[in-house]
Amino acid sequence: MDNIEKQIHENFIKAFYDSIDETVNSKKPDNEWITRLYEEIKTRLLIYLKKGSKTYKGIDESFDVDLFKQMITNDVFDSESMIKLINNTFYWIEQIQAPIRDEFSKEAKEIVLSSEPNKIVSTFLKEVYKCLEYLDEDMYNYFEKK
Repeated sequence: MDNIEKQIHENFIKAFYDSIDETVNSKKPDNEWITRLYEEIKTRLLIYLKKGSKTYKGIDESFDVDLFKQMITNDVFDSESMIKLINNTFYWIEQIQAPIRDEFSKEAKEIVLSSEPNKIVSTFLKEVYKCLEYLDEDMYNYFEKK
């Protein structure tokens, strides 16, 4: 990636993260978009797995997008539910990612868990997307070498 591409990518990512903050923390958050982001996390984890594999089934079953949508729409996410969602998401990221990324994902998870309650959803989405960027990069590099 040359300098201009890198700068464009960084600006895009910053704008994306700013949009997450703005949307999640607004008085009337766009729950449809937030749900789509959660669904995209699931999709991006599944894309690298063989359909029907144990890991594929585990992710597919544990990411209940409909339940997530109901909980976020009805504003019934309690701290216990959110912690369960965070732990589940990072568990599956760590199952798929390259071992060299484990420390990064552990740090990302800690950032989320230690964030202010009113920022936990936006922090969760941003940190997970950072992990997914690394996952995509590592998978791209892996398949390029084959």
